Amino acid sequence: MHGRWLTLPLAVAAALVALTVFAQSSAASVGVGVQVGPVRLGGAAHRGGSYPLPPVYVVNTGTQAETISVRVERLSHGTRLTVPPSWVSVTGSAVQLAAGASARLPLQLAVPGQARPGAYLSDIVVTGSPVGAAQGAHIGVAAATKLEFSVSSAPAPGHPALFPPWLWVLIGLLVAAAVILGARRMGLRIRVDWKSPRGGTAGQGESSG
Repeated sequence: MHGRWLTLPLAVAAALVALTVFAQSSAASVGVGVQVGPVRLGGAAHRGGSYPLPPVYVVNTGTQAETISVRVERLSHGTRLTVPPSWVSVTGSAVQLAAGASARLPLQLAVPGQARPGAYLSDIVVTGSPVGAAQGAHIGVAAATKLEFSVSSAPAPGHPALFPPWLWVLIGLLVAAAVILGARRMGLRIRVDWKSPRGGTAGQGESSG
């Protein structure tokens, strides 16, 4: 009989403790926010160039600390070219934000020398993972904003062009030599007239294969 009376207060105390823990877990929240405006490069990027992008603004909207990480992923729809994730890097390690804290994360764009010219579109995805566990399971949250820039067909200043000017001159000379050689092999006769300043014929030249 006494055992039953002792068990009842213990059960009530355990229920109160469980209810308190559940209430604290339910009150805790996780979340991350990101700027509304897109991350946009001011001018056109050049192939082979490297550019600092405007930093992306992030904020921890939850009640727990968050470890913020950034990646590039195409979420937006459109006909513009997709930005390869390897082109964009965060110039720094992952940032840990306390509840309600914010930060600006610097980004760097590196355009390969063989990049396709045109307008590019992708998204900056900011992911937060709570340091603690909510009800025994880690909860991941994310937010995204657009990434926009264009790539010019010209190479970056100081970066060698894919086809330097001297190469075009060499190609032109080779084409001209091939045409003359082909004409000689076909037995064609080439006649050249020189005109004097007064309009008369100064002389003639003729050659054949």
